[in-house]
Amino acid sequence: MASSAEFKSLRESLQLTTKWLSRRWGITENSIQRWERNRLPPDDVVDDLQSIAQQAEDTIIEGVRRDYGPIEVPRLDRDSRDGFPAAYHRMIARRIAEQTGAEIVYDS
Repeated sequence: MASSAEFKSLRESLQLTTKWLSRRWGITENSIQRWERNRLPPDDVVDDLQSIAQQAEDTIIEGVRRDYGPIEVPRLDRDSRDGFPAAYHRMIARRIAEQTGAEIVYDS
């Protein structure tokens, strides 16, 4: 990762909050905010964020390939079954829906 702006852009594109990531990485939100302003994060943090991005891309590719009916997403973070924020799942669903025309619905 070449810059603080790239780090922040990737985080935002994944719909991940500094609060969620601070819990995942066991650090303060201030550390993440500092990295996004003017410092590069540690390599292990960059690696983890890039891993999450790759996981998202793999999920999108698989979702497009399957081209199934409605895509179910959690309405709230607490409804997420894998610990990722609901917004992360909605981002993935939107990207699949853009390519397949699938409908996005909330989990029941």
